[in-house]
Amino acid sequence: MCPSNDIPANIGKIVANLQSLEFALRLILDELQGIHGAGKGTQIDFMKLTVGEWVPENYFTNYDTLNQLIQKVNSELHSHGLSERVDDSLVELRDALAHGRVLALNPDGPYRILKFSKTRDGNVQVTVSVDITPDWLSQQIKRTANELQKVVRLGQALSLKCFPSQ
Repeated sequence: MCPSNDIPANIGKIVANLQSLEFALRLILDELQGIHGAGKGTQIDFMKLTVGEWVPENYFTNYDTLNQLIQKVNSELHSHGLSERVDDSLVELRDALAHGRVLALNPDGPYRILKFSKTRDGNVQVTVSVDITPDWLSQQIKRTANELQKVVRLGQALSLKCFPSQ
């Protein structure tokens, strides 16, 4: 369980897990693209890139959303005969954190996250309304970490070099 005064830090853990998950999905897709295309995948030294430099579009540089990445990886898993899938319900959590409104009337909470739909006839619909409690945070941290571990395990099952076996 997360202490309530750690709510902002624990939201950060969820965001970090989601970003790591997205990167892991991009790793899988990039390496599989290299294998299917008989190439080596992306050959960019990301640590040496400078502002203004142009690089080719690839799975690391494109604007695929988390949902698109999950769908592409799940399709690859299916085509390789694996039955496990990446949980696409994490997209709702990611979108709530990225596009929702986290509100607290004082620094110690209580915290609430709200997300609204696009406008329709001058109105919006509430699509997410969640109290950010220590229990909720613990569940989301565990959920995102487990999914990241699953993706690494699936990358290993596909014998991808980007996920060497331990």
